[in-house]
Amino acid sequence: MHDVVVVGAGFAGLAFARRAAELGLAVLVLERQEKPGDRVRTTGILVREACGEWTVPPELVRRIRRVKVYTPTHRSIELERRDYFFAATDTPRLMRHLARETVGAGAEIRFGERFRGATVEDGHVRAKGTDLRCRLLVGADGASSVVAESVGLDRNTRVLKGVEWEFEGVDETDRCLHCFVDPECAPGYIGWVVPGVGITQVGLAVHSRARARLASFVERISGRFGLSDRRVVAKRGGIIPIGGLLPNFYSDRVLLIGDAAGMVSPLTAGGIHNAYRYGRIGADAAWTHLRDGGPHPGEALRRAYPKGSLKRLARWGYDRLPVGRALEAGILAHTLGRRVAGAVFFGREGSDTIAGASAEATP
Repeated sequence: MHDVVVVGAGFAGLAFARRAAELGLAVLVLERQEKPGDRVRTTGILVREACGEWTVPPELVRRIRRVKVYTPTHRSIELERRDYFFAATDTPRLMRHLARETVGAGAEIRFGERFRGATVEDGHVRAKGTDLRCRLLVGADGASSVVAESVGLDRNTRVLKGVEWEFEGVDETDRCLHCFVDPECAPGYIGWVVPGVGITQVGLAVHSRARARLASFVERISGRFGLSDRRVVAKRGGIIPIGGLLPNFYSDRVLLIGDAAGMVSPLTAGGIHNAYRYGRIGADAAWTHLRDGGPHPGEALRRAYPKGSLKRLARWGYDRLPVGRALEAGILAHTLGRRVAGAVFFGREGSDTIAGASAEATP
């Protein structure tokens, strides 16, 4: 019997599995994809804080130091913080790297193995249709978690739908994360252009009830980024939870982490850093729980996870207030507007140290 079975070899699942294996637990990861990096469903942007915690080969990342925010009429303002950066990633290769590190730590990963449900019995969990048993089942299987459904835990109901195309080639001089605030093209979130690792990523996310019209968005911005004569080399899509941490994300022998637990910012919809950080915190707590009979790891995660009240309030405002019109009215040209934008993109310290901000008309 394994100590831990983790369902899902994404960022959260691999972070948990690697740390748990490092601590000496017997860990098995089940992943339905045939190999690591298959059919990734994320843009793969890392914030600076995540880069500080992970060891990522430099050839798999490309640093981006500025954010350019566009209004619905494509007026723009550029934001920068001197010591801050984002990192675009070659996400498929990064996932393969993380999988190798997880196996190197002592965990086993079975690719091409689908989880079909589980039952809790006599102090352990049994996976349906197999002879697999474990002391703790960890659901790291995304926003539409099968683990959550199979054991009756909460599921994400407030979500965005995201779609993205990868175009061949990248402008090597472009070091901006381009964000388009346009309720017509991306109601509920933004459109984006990321000068990535050898490719250019173009995508948008919308409310679950809206239609993601990526082709129309690409047509609108094609001239600005020279996309018309470039080939689309990959397409992806998925859902992004924005409701915050689920109230019931764990039970007796089961724990949800990452997107499955709603560990995503309600405002920015970013979840990779949370996946890594709370995956490791959860693994530490699981080790104490299984070894010494300490508190359930879900209790430790609930205490450690930020309440996020301000971000939920900001999400409420973004959903209901005329943000696009406010940008057109020049709110970002004012100091307060730039500080608010800086806090959104660069975190708590961003509101204090925004540098190089300028308003620019680019119709």
